[in-house]
Amino acid sequence: MDELAKSNPQSAPKFAADRMLARLARWLRLLGADVLFDPSLGGDKLLRRARAEGRVTLTRDKRLRTAPDALYLEDQLFRDQLRAVLARFPFDPRRGAFTRCAHCNEPLAEAGRDTVVRRVPPFVYASQEHFARCPRCGRVYWGATHSERIRRELDSMGL
Repeated sequence: MDELAKSNPQSAPKFAADRMLARLARWLRLLGADVLFDPSLGGDKLLRRARAEGRVTLTRDKRLRTAPDALYLEDQLFRDQLRAVLARFPFDPRRGAFTRCAHCNEPLAEAGRDTVVRRVPPFVYASQEHFARCPRCGRVYWGATHSERIRRELDSMGL
């Protein structure tokens, strides 16, 4: 196995995704991966920052495809991109699922029901017992149909 693909199969490696991979970055975050995504960073700046932070660069930028610490993704569809990343960096996509903020990448913290009562719709508060909150951006998460849909999507992709 090459140096780029070495990783602990129990945990996801740290990634940096280029501006062409926004949807992939969000999905990897939903699966628990630590993904730097900053559309203001061009290819060379993203690669430098990824190297400084010990991240693998995920890119569609042909200029970066020969970088030894980058994974060039030829596929345009995020499902195919996700399969390619998980084939190269095998980690359990369900083990760390729903532990990071899909928006800002921060690890989520458990939130008591009383702290979210005014931040979620009344029907959500009435029907859900467990909540998580992003300490950085304040978004509130709960187990609902979207998490089940994501699990079904993983099943349909064979992941």
